[in-house]
Amino acid sequence: ISSNPRSWDYQKNCLLQPISSSAIGAVILTGLDIFQGTPAQYALTPRAVGQYFGILYVYNAVQCPMEAIQGRPSLWHNIISAGMLGYLGVSSGRLGVPFVNPMMLYYQYGIRPPVLAFGVYGGMAGLLAGMLGGKPF
Repeated sequence: ISSNPRSWDYQKNCLLQPISSSAIGAVILTGLDIFQGTPAQYALTPRAVGQYFGILYVYNAVQCPMEAIQGRPSLWHNIISAGMLGYLGVSSGRLGVPFVNPMMLYYQYGIRPPVLAFGVYGGMAGLLAGMLGGKPF
């Protein structure tokens, strides 16, 4: 497999490699939903597991063209990818903003929930990829 992010082999591997990890992540996140009190008949549906799988896969797949453009993997790709998915998810009503009350920040500072989601999801991905993955900027 080529180490050049602009090569076809690298891009093909970049798009195929996250399939198994996305499936494992979807099962783990579904399990967390159940442990947090979501009834199993709602959490263990193909749609619910498929949404987790889709989000995790797209998060990884969106980074492939960014790597090709820049010529190398970067922590910024993780931040932009997760931030974009957070923004789109909150805008469409499919995701919430974790760890903060988005309406409080909207009324106090005028930060719209989708913009806040970009920061929160992008920040979480940046911390995980930087601390656990050791990705450079």
